[in-house]
Amino acid sequence: MFVKMIGVAMNQGCDIEGTQLATAFLKSHGFEFEEEIFPDMELSERNGIKHGELIADVCLRLKNKVKEVLLKREFPLIIGGDHSLAIGSIGANMRVDRAVLWIDAHGDVNTPQSSITKRAHGMPLASLMGYGDPRFLEVIKPPFLTPKQIIMFGIRSLDDPEVVFLQQQGIRYITMDEINEKGEQSCIEEVLDHCKQFAHTHISFDLDSIDPAYCPGVSTPVVRGLHPSVPLNLIDQLFKTVSVSSMDIVEFNPLLDNGDGMTILKETLKIVSRKVNEVTYALNIEE
Repeated sequence: MFVKMIGVAMNQGCDIEGTQLATAFLKSHGFEFEEEIFPDMELSERNGIKHGELIADVCLRLKNKVKEVLLKREFPLIIGGDHSLAIGSIGANMRVDRAVLWIDAHGDVNTPQSSITKRAHGMPLASLMGYGDPRFLEVIKPPFLTPKQIIMFGIRSLDDPEVVFLQQQGIRYITMDEINEKGEQSCIEEVLDHCKQFAHTHISFDLDSIDPAYCPGVSTPVVRGLHPSVPLNLIDQLFKTVSVSSMDIVEFNPLLDNGDGMTILKETLKIVSRKVNEVTYALNIEE
């Protein structure tokens, strides 16, 4: 098995300059991508969601590429780009026996009705559950994610409608307050126990989960976040414990980065590459 990196050069979901430059910036620093996906700038904005048609098109092409990689029994690692790309990266493999770990400062469970900004990067998780713009739901297609498949980590910025949504759906979200009160390892163990219930896990890692003191290169920073060692430790332990089948790393903004975000990206890639190779070796031995 090989790690296949897919770049998504998109910022239209957050409508803030920078994340569309992530893949080009990473390529200039030696990163190699299997494929890059660029927005079709001729697609118009309609029906209230900013750049909705453009985002749906990007996510559909991303979905098809991720499916192609998975069918080859390879590991898709998607790097972007704002978090709306998760509509495509997760939508490519909507199996009911897969957990989704959402590492993020934000809930991303707004809908077109609840969102004040109408920005799609605040909506992907709700869309993946079947609540969202019809164009996004058409990309995903049923079966949609169920609440029991999802666990969220590092949350500290929720809109009031998002709190209501998460509580009504019964989604487990581990806040920064909980991590600080219970301790890092206790909360990581809860994530591991959750993911052990499923055959596979997708990791969706938003760099704004990290405190901006350690990672300023994101478009929507939120203070009092994670130390970089926490998500890296979580990701490492997850690969050791369960079958991680795909991953995305989102919201890297090179216009705001001081080098720390790049370092975190490199460390994450080291973990993923090493663990995927270890899993492949173990599978080969068993066969």
